[in-house]
Order: sequence, then C-alpha cells, then structure tokens
Amino acid sequence: MMKIKNYTALLRRFYRNERGAYTVMMAIMSFGLLGIVALTVDGSGMLLDKARFSQGIEQAGLALMAENNYSRTNEEHEDVLRQIVTADELGSKTRLEVQKEKRDQELIRGIVRHYYYPSTYFKDSKDIKDDYDPICGKLKGPNGEQLKSIACEISGKFERPSWLYLGKNNGLSFAKTTTINANKIYVQKNLDEIIPIDLMLVTDLSGSMNSTVSGGRYGADKIDILRDVVSSIAEELLEQNNTEEGKIISKYNRIGFTSFAFGAQQQSNSAKCYLPYEIKPSITVRNNYYYDYYTTIRYSELLSYIGSSQQRYSYATLAQFFDLFVDYDKTIKSIDSFNGKDSDYLMTFNKNSWCLGSANTSINSTYIWAKKNESANLISRFNWVQATGATLSSSGLLIGANLLMNTNPDEEAQPSKLGVNTQRIILVLSDGADQINDTNSSLNITSNLINQGMCEKIKSKLDSLQDKTYLEQPTRIGFVAFGYGPSGTQKAAWEKCVGKYYYVANDKEELLKSFRKIIGLVEEVGHSIYQPPTYYSN
Repeated sequence: MMKIKNYTALLRRFYRNERGAYTVMMAIMSFGLLGIVALTVDGSGMLLDKARFSQGIEQAGLALMAENNYSRTNEEHEDVLRQIVTADELGSKTRLEVQKEKRDQELIRGIVRHYYYPSTYFKDSKDIKDDYDPICGKLKGPNGEQLKSIACEISGKFERPSWLYLGKNNGLSFAKTTTINANKIYVQKNLDEIIPIDLMLVTDLSGSMNSTVSGGRYGADKIDILRDVVSSIAEELLEQNNTEEGKIISKYNRIGFTSFAFGAQQQSNSAKCYLPYEIKPSITVRNNYYYDYYTTIRYSELLSYIGSSQQRYSYATLAQFFDLFVDYDKTIKSIDSFNGKDSDYLMTFNKNSWCLGSANTSINSTYIWAKKNESANLISRFNWVQATGATLSSSGLLIGANLLMNTNPDEEAQPSKLGVNTQRIILVLSDGADQINDTNSSLNITSNLINQGMCEKIKSKLDSLQDKTYLEQPTRIGFVAFGYGPSGTQKAAWEKCVGKYYYVANDKEELLKSFRKIIGLVEEVGHSIYQPPTYYSN
C-alpha cells in the first residue's frame, strides 16, 4: 500500500512540475517538423529535377535528330565507329546497327545528365541509374506512302537519391531513391529533298544603296554586296545538287525579284513605276498659308510632284499627303484578287529620280522566273538594275507577293507528282526606313498596312495555293535591315510582319547568312512536334 502511495505522489509531482514541459512538446513536434522539412526539401527537389530531366530529354532529342544515326548507312562517323560491340550484343543485328544504338544511348545520356548531375547526385557518386528508350522511324504520308522525313520519340527515367534518407524503416523521410520519369517527347527532321522553293527577292534599290555600309569612302557599295549575295543564292538554289550532307536542292526551285524605290515596276512594263495601293480620289488638308481654310488635293496633282523639282510643298508635307491618300482597308482587301498577273493601279508614273531612275526605262527591275540552270540569266538581269530613288518597301512587297501567285506550270512540279507542296518565300531587304528624301519626310504607308494586317493577308492568300492532301509549307516572309539600325514604328511593324525571320546585316557575310537562314538553306537539325508521329511500316 505504501508503494502505491509513493507512485501516486510521484505522478502528482510530475504533473504539477512545469519544468521541461516545452522540451517534451518540442520532442514530440520534432517528428512532424522533420517530416515537413523532408517534404519541402526533397519534394521541391524532385519537382525541380523532373523539370531539368525533361528539358535534358528534349535537348537530347534534338541532338539525336541532328546526328541522325538512324539514317546512317556507312561507318563514316567517328563517334559511331568507336563504339565497342561484343558478340553477345550482336545477336541478329549487324555491327553498325548495334554501334548506332550504343552511340544514340551515349549521346542522350551525356546530354541529359548534364542537366541534373551533379546537382542531384552526391559529388563522389558514380553510380547513376538512368535509362532511355529512343524509337526512330520514317514517317507515313497522308496517302500511306513512305516519306523521307524521320521522327523519333524519346522517354527516360532515372533514380534520384533522397537528400534526407533516414533509414530503411524510417517513415519520416522519402525512400532511398525515387524514380523520376520524363514525359515522352517527339522530334522530327524533314529530309525531303524534293520540296521546291519559289523565292521572291524584294530588294531596295534606292539611291542610298550606292553608298558603303559604313557610309565612308572605302569599302564595297551596298548594291555590289547585294549583287554578290544574290549571285551566291541563285547558284546554290538553281545550280547545285548537294549543298550540305543530307540536304538536296529541288530541281524545281524558282527565283524572281522585285526591286523597289518609291514604287516598283510590274513585269510587263519596264518604263513605269507603280504605287500598288488603293487610292482615294482626293483628300482635304489644311491650307499651308491660311490655317482657317482647307484645300482639296486630287491624286493627279500629287502624282505630278513625284520626281519633280518644282513643287508647292516640302518633302515632309508630301510624305504626309501620300500617307493620307492610301485607302488602307481597300488595299488589304485587294490582296484577295492577286492572281500572278499585272494589275491596273491608279498611281502610275514614268521611272524617274524618285523611282529606279529614268535611265532604267529599258531594264526590267522586276523579273520572274529563273529556274534550274538559269542562275546566270538571273544574275545578269539583277546586275543591270541601277539603284536610284527614295524608299517605299511595301510597294515592292505587294507587287512581289502578287507575282508569287504565278505557280509553276511544269506538270512534274505539281504536288500530286512530287508528294509535297512548294515552299513560297518573300525576302525583303531594305537599307533604310521608308522616306522620300530624309528623316523629316518619313512615310508611314508600310507601317500602317502591316499593323492593319497586310502580312497576314498575303500569307493567307499565298497559302491558298497549298494542296491540302500533302504536308503544307506555310508562306514565309523575311526582312533584312542592311547597313542601318532600324528603330521606331517601322522596326516594330516589320518585326510584327516577319516574326523570327527578322535580321540585321552589316557586311557580306552577315547578309549571306541572313538570306540562307530565311530561305532555309541551313540544314535543319530537327524540331519538336507535339503529336505522336505516324511511322511507315511495310
């Protein structure tokens, strides 16, 4: 009985004694806090590693597609050739097949590990457990035919070590390793050598093209650099069969050019310049001398000032008048009527000091089409055109886009014969902002048209030529600012028009590189796709 009383008293003293109470509470809470820390550290770490791993898989897929061992039929690749193959690995496969598979695994693993190792693995850890499953094949066309394009799909996983692993039987931490899976990614590479290109060069031939890029006395004139680059592009597209390994140029490529100054020529009349806009018959403007009165100006009066040294208004005022005379809505709607033939435009005038020069009346500054083995003819024609006049880039763009509707009449060049559509490209080059004489006479016609949807309308019209039965090749518009730093509304407008195909070039090398990128002559390394590919099977 005495012992029971002693135990009871001891329990009462423990209950009443508050010393160490927080210690006990913290000891109990520490288990929960440890779990929260583990969840925070390892949980966020797993999410971050999954993102890194997925990004690595995507980059590895592009590298795999660029190297394209799947299509390799020889051993002329050092990284493939050095792969060691054992007798057990051969089985029913050839030595090259096994070497290609091992090289693909090596390529993927090396790139993907770069994204999560050593951040996830401990510094001295060499035992990385990861696994990848690449599958590649040739694609099936819409009619069940085998395409020359290939696609690969890649999935992978790796064992991520826990940072707060507290033992096998401890439920307060994650497992020793956690499997991180990457979402399956798909990449594709177009190897079809028979995709024909219709290229329309819309080039600035204003007077400033006769100066050097730097504006100084020394160095080649911009017009001469442009001629050299056009010559290189023409020979590459029209004469060469193989530009790079795995890239074959179609024998149905065509090149045309539309040169512009303040206006552009149409193909059938070498003596005239055209402003290819829908024009209002007249505009009402404030009188220059009596500001309480307004003056009505007809388009014929404005037309008489083009190229004339005798005029009532300054260049800056004339630029404003031209901006006002254009009916932007009707001009954009007129794109629907493009048919590849010359159009009747209200604003037509003889070539003069504002537009391509009066000495050029017998020279075609617009020409279509140079075809296979006709690069010399194109180069000769382009070299004859002289640079004279102001700058109005949309005049060349609209006339060039209309001529691009002129499809290849060759029966063998049709999508039904080739199994692919023609890629249509408009490449615009300008060496300065649109203006009549100087920066005080800037023209906003091109910017206004672009901002109201001209480029989208042009692409839509040209894309209507695509045969929906085959893979479509969307119309591409590119812009190169040559020898000047674009700024302001005109720069923003062109960036809106062409998207990623906007380049600035300040020498021959940069200009040629810009042209080749816009045209797509740089071999494709591959691109991501978002749907599982459909493989061809016998």
